[in-house]
Amino acid sequence: MIYEMRVVFWGVLLACVDWSRGQENHTFDGDVRDFAIGDSSVYVVTDDRLFQLNHDFTKVIKRDNPNVVYPNQEVPPSHETYPFKVNILLPFIKNKTLITCGTTKCGYCEILDLNEISKSVYSEDIEVGSLDPGDSTIGFIVDVGTNSYIMSGRLQSRVRKACSNSDQLLDLRNTLDRQNGGIFSNSDESSTPYIDAKQKEKFQFVDGFQSNSHIYVFSNVPKERQVRLIWFKSENSKTNTLMSLKGATLKCCGNMERRELLSSSVIQGVIQGSGGLHGQVLWAGVFTAGNTSDPINTVLAIYNISSTGPQLKDKDPDFCYQACAKAPPQGNAPDLHPEAVVFRYSSMTSVLAVRHNSWLVFFIGTGDGQLIKLAVDKAYKSACARVLYKSDDDRRVFPKMHLDPVDHKHVYMALRNQIMRVPVAQCSEHKSLKDCWSAQDPFCGWCESENNKSRCSFQDDCLQPSAWISISEDSQQQDMVSYQVEKSSSGEKITLTVKVHLNVHGTGSLTSACIFLTRNDHLCDRTNPAPALPQCSCLFSSDQLPAEGLNVTVKIRVGKQNLTENLMLTNCSDITGPPTSALCSQCMSAGCSWSNDVCSWTTRSANLNPIQDMCRPSQSGMNYSEPVIVSIVPSVLSFHGRNHALMTGKNFHHVTRVRIQGHMDCSLKESPVWNNTGSSLTFHIPSGDKGSVIVCAVLPDSRCLGKATVTYGSSPSCTGLIPSTTWASGKRKIKVQGSQLEFVEGVVHDHAPQTIQTKYSSGTLWYHTLPFEHINQPVTSIVSLRVANQTLACSSQLTYHPDPEFTSYTAIKTGNDLRVTIEKRADKLNIATEEILVFGVQEENQDVECVMETIEKSNGTDSVICDIKNTPNFNIKSVRIRVGNFTKTLLPKQAAPSLLLILVLIPIIIVVIVGAVWYSYIKQRKMAAQMDKQLELLECDIRNDIRQGFVDMQTEKCDLIENVGAIPFLDYKHFASRIFFPDGGPVMTSCIKDIGQVRFDLNRM
Repeated sequence: MIYEMRVVFWGVLLACVDWSRGQENHTFDGDVRDFAIGDSSVYVVTDDRLFQLNHDFTKVIKRDNPNVVYPNQEVPPSHETYPFKVNILLPFIKNKTLITCGTTKCGYCEILDLNEISKSVYSEDIEVGSLDPGDSTIGFIVDVGTNSYIMSGRLQSRVRKACSNSDQLLDLRNTLDRQNGGIFSNSDESSTPYIDAKQKEKFQFVDGFQSNSHIYVFSNVPKERQVRLIWFKSENSKTNTLMSLKGATLKCCGNMERRELLSSSVIQGVIQGSGGLHGQVLWAGVFTAGNTSDPINTVLAIYNISSTGPQLKDKDPDFCYQACAKAPPQGNAPDLHPEAVVFRYSSMTSVLAVRHNSWLVFFIGTGDGQLIKLAVDKAYKSACARVLYKSDDDRRVFPKMHLDPVDHKHVYMALRNQIMRVPVAQCSEHKSLKDCWSAQDPFCGWCESENNKSRCSFQDDCLQPSAWISISEDSQQQDMVSYQVEKSSSGEKITLTVKVHLNVHGTGSLTSACIFLTRNDHLCDRTNPAPALPQCSCLFSSDQLPAEGLNVTVKIRVGKQNLTENLMLTNCSDITGPPTSALCSQCMSAGCSWSNDVCSWTTRSANLNPIQDMCRPSQSGMNYSEPVIVSIVPSVLSFHGRNHALMTGKNFHHVTRVRIQGHMDCSLKESPVWNNTGSSLTFHIPSGDKGSVIVCAVLPDSRCLGKATVTYGSSPSCTGLIPSTTWASGKRKIKVQGSQLEFVEGVVHDHAPQTIQTKYSSGTLWYHTLPFEHINQPVTSIVSLRVANQTLACSSQLTYHPDPEFTSYTAIKTGNDLRVTIEKRADKLNIATEEILVFGVQEENQDVECVMETIEKSNGTDSVICDIKNTPNFNIKSVRIRVGNFTKTLLPKQAAPSLLLILVLIPIIIVVIVGAVWYSYIKQRKMAAQMDKQLELLECDIRNDIRQGFVDMQTEKCDLIENVGAIPFLDYKHFASRIFFPDGGPVMTSCIKDIGQVRFDLNRM
């Protein structure tokens, strides 16, 4: 039976995922052409270099690809140089060498030291692989008998047809010099065996590998549009091995044929329990229909390609041993059909398969930059897909991925010029047995150890003696503990069976116990059987089950871990009503069986589908009109989600919410609705993983009707702003550079909290800036994109400058037009003509637009020139300038004075100056005469005062007369004292004494 897993885009994410946690990456200076993994190193090839990195990328060695020089036989002799581009990269672990082959004139191979690629061991000019860089090439190590060879495949060069061996499609090349013919030789003991094809020019190699004693090569034949498998049995020689050629055509898949293989991976080992054969070789391939717009364009299918099957017993009609012209292909190629199709997606590009216990785990790379993990059980039933990594952009994952050969816990993948190391699981995140189980990850289990602390871990990290408890090997369960009830045929006894969906590995002892409790006492009879993991049973009397139901608490001990489950037991026959999904869920949740729309005590089979599979929404009996969805805008969005999406259609009156789901009900998300008019409604689209999902309208009876598709894309990115400056008043148009800009809902500046609305048209996103108040110097502002509830910063910033300064204008008539020239101070705003609006103002409310012509720049002043058209009699009183939110009104600049006016003003100014000087001279002479007269009067008054003083001195006898003989003498100091101190006093006395002392001193001299 083939189980098909519908498209899964919603993983069961138990916690918020940090996409960069636990990942290492390294970026190269060119795109990755190929990469390979050794025991201690990762080898990466770009166009010009070969790199060697250790497994965690902390050490990098690089080696430039050599230019190969060939002698030219022309005269005069010269040399031709051809660049070496690697197209075969093979770590030969047994020999501790790295084999590189590629394109030059006629091919070139070089063997390097596996641990130090800078050391060249051997090189040779030889064609191993295709010579044209764009052609398909294949190369891998195979063991034939006791020897190891390179199975190499190449196409005939369209340019270099003169090169030897160019007509050989597949051959076996030596890996050691001691082998017959020497290193890189394709000869056998007596011949040169190879595989040819009828249509080599229409051929594409995809993959090849060896499984046990058989070699498989997969290819596309474009002319017939089919995928071909050719098969060889490893014999004791090259000739016998290649002569064992058989082939088949791979058919895929179902009602839509997909005739091209993109990537493949072998799954080796025995899968029991699925009807498969012991020792079978399972192989998984990614097939495409070639329609990139189809949401299920690519599928992942599993094939049984075992050599023991009957399908590979015929010769191949398109391939032959040695030249097809001599021995035409024989037989018919049988068709191989898949065992199962386990995943569908729009753009898978690569796959890596790992078998872990009974699980198959697929790591799937996509064209939109995601790494998806998918677990498939032994019945080929798929669990919910999980996204391990998703890039912000749409870089394709390289067709080849590798598992870490040492720890088997990391996947190596390449995206364009970057290689990444991604953990296969994050087991340590889960802190309890229940959380570890709920992850539903085959790699993670609960390590129950007596010596160490119990934890969630990888199986090989759980040291012995320990018990490693993992998810059950049967179909996936939504609940860790399930139960069912069964009534005996007599109706007197009820059996309650509780099953713990666990699987135990290891040698450690693991005890278990179950206790069934009611509110008052233990539930079970004493005859109850002992618990045996993974299930416990409880037998009790039906009289203990009341009509209203019975609350039962089940305590389960697994090792040191305790689990508690609260159950509500109900009489199954009492669960009745219209056969709705709600009633079915109630029946199943009570441990009863649901069959033929009736709830009963009938024992459920062990392999019964989960509740969500059994209880599909059904008609509730309510008369709800079926909603019809016509469109959802937007229908393409980023994986961050979208706010305020609009759904249009009809019959929306009873819609309560919108459900977003993949084609499988792994993780449903629902959003409430508002603004429901019956023909349209608004809702938020939550975040999700890249890819297409289904949207339906939910009615009150839980039915989800109507169908529309929404596609999640990559995250928008902002790489630049044009222009990167704006003026303080705001409203400058800024164009955003980047990718996926159609998903942007708004722009945010860090200096303002509000979201700025954006416009998107023809691939261009733009918006108007907000004001930045009170700035007088440049200020930078961080610009971020608003996408749903996320804010994504731009890589460049926006600089705010003060508003432009317009100083004056002049207007000159030019014919019927009026030319206006506006002067502006030079700045760093780089304003364009389309950003300025100029209006000529004639009256208070009469404006005429001035059509912009140009802006002439200079060192200090810029000139903005515009014309007011067809206005012969129009005169303006001012101009109004508008730049965004900034507005400035200018008055006309005053005209320069005329020459005649200057000639008139000069004599007037001279006369005024002369008159002023003459007036000043006359004024000064009058003032001098008045001063002289005043001085004469003052001198006369002083003399009169002296005379009067002398008369007054003559009449005083007490202290003014010195007796000198018979004639009285009047000392001059008394004249002075009376003149200057007419009122007397101590100051006068002091002055007289000072004068007398001076006189005495003079007399002594």
